[in-house]
Amino acid sequence: MDCPPPCLDFAVIGHQDSWQNIADFINGVRSDGMEALPTEKIKDIFPFIPPRDLFRVKVRSATGASISGVYIDTFIDPGKLDSTYARANISKVIQAASHAQKMGARMVALGGFTSIVLEGNLDLLISGETKFTTGNTLTAAYIVKGIEKAALLKNIEVSQSTMLVIGATGDIGMACINYFRHKVKKFLLCARNQQRLEKLSQRLGQENILVDYSGAMQALASEADIIICVASTAGMTLDNCKKNVLICDAGYPKNVASKTGVDSGVNLFHGGMGHVSQGYDFIPDYSDTLYRYPAPYIIHGCILEAMILAFEKKIENYSAGKGNITTEKMEEIYRFGIKHGIVLAPFYSDTGLW
Repeated sequence: MDCPPPCLDFAVIGHQDSWQNIADFINGVRSDGMEALPTEKIKDIFPFIPPRDLFRVKVRSATGASISGVYIDTFIDPGKLDSTYARANISKVIQAASHAQKMGARMVALGGFTSIVLEGNLDLLISGETKFTTGNTLTAAYIVKGIEKAALLKNIEVSQSTMLVIGATGDIGMACINYFRHKVKKFLLCARNQQRLEKLSQRLGQENILVDYSGAMQALASEADIIICVASTAGMTLDNCKKNVLICDAGYPKNVASKTGVDSGVNLFHGGMGHVSQGYDFIPDYSDTLYRYPAPYIIHGCILEAMILAFEKKIENYSAGKGNITTEKMEEIYRFGIKHGIVLAPFYSDTGLW
């Protein structure tokens, strides 16, 4: 599927979040009549596939413009997302970035774990005319705007709420804290790195902001009225929450176990997601095996950031590093999105639309 430059408006570098999704995709695109490959066989082959482009994307703007892009999969093993495999995973991301540049992509988004493994350090990627973004600014904007909108729907007063942020010392976690730091009653902060967690909590305390912190989320969850999950850990179970607690799970893979919220009285939604009101097309159309959302034209905010920047012809390393996201930039990219009909996604969870 390779092609020579020129020219793509954008590219997305990503990965799949489960072996089930990988198996569905691989077997879905195999020729009719071919026997389905078992997941164990796919596991043997998949990690050895080099990063490559899988399909093109055409996106439409409310202004009448359209842009063309490509999805490049890193073929990172979804079972090997921890630091033990960092070197191999970074190598795959760098290979994918090189491929995007060779294809002539002007603006490139690092989706999901591909930005986490680099810790936002875009200097590791090949320099040149191609620009890269983690997409974290728009993801954070969709999280905070989603919290505010969902709180109104559920009659939760944000200013009187205690907010738990799981993954507080990450780029998106810090952006959300910065946005809400004078808008909530109290923060509860949770992260794995105790030193970073203490420093962040002390800094907030110096601003006379009420804050408690712990490396154990269960020690904090029972006090929270609002919970934002942006950790790089899957399968967490929040089983001691308040009734009517509002939970935004913006992890990829999803942080919170799917059973959380089922018959438990909590309000859980998958956050950091946007909606392209004018639609987009996959070429070839792999939507039957790749698209897993309960409403049309939903995409992760990190991906949408590159698309919006391409529409705006604002070709720059927009989200880079760690701890650099400002509320002003969140509002800017959110406003650019609205101009092109790219808005906050409808609220949904594993059980469907709210």
